[in-house]
Amino acid sequence: MKYFYCAILVSLFLIGCKATQQTNNLPKEEAWVNVGVAEDFESYIDTASIRQENGIFFAQEKRVFVTPKGREEYIAKIRDRYAKMGKPEKADKWNDFSYYVYSCEYDCTNKRFRVLTAEDYDSTGKRIVRTVTTKKNLKWINVETETIGDYTFFFVCDYE
Repeated sequence: MKYFYCAILVSLFLIGCKATQQTNNLPKEEAWVNVGVAEDFESYIDTASIRQENGIFFAQEKRVFVTPKGREEYIAKIRDRYAKMGKPEKADKWNDFSYYVYSCEYDCTNKRFRVLTAEDYDSTGKRIVRTVTTKKNLKWINVETETIGDYTFFFVCDYE
């Protein structure tokens, strides 16, 4: 009987360890923090996405359009691109566009960043499209002072 109870305790311990391992592999829950407000949009950083590798920081930023003007200017750029390709109907997917999320790489030492991926979403949170920047098109963008990008950059680089 003594061995029976020991076997049950060992089994429960092993099951508990395995469950803990599985839970630790789950993705972190998003934690969006407002880092700035501009005339036409608000900017957020997902603090759960901030990480550092070899002196380079990575994070996700969300831009939510708060005025029809800003939203329409963004959509107009998309419509122009599709019109130049001879496929203006493809831009109709953006009729209910609301915000975009992009993943960036931040070179804090040299005050620059680059966009790795961008995702556009509609008002219900459904993804419209995901764009991945190819290596040959991956370009560093210098951060201009006193801009939303400046506030975002320093938020990510100074985040602890």
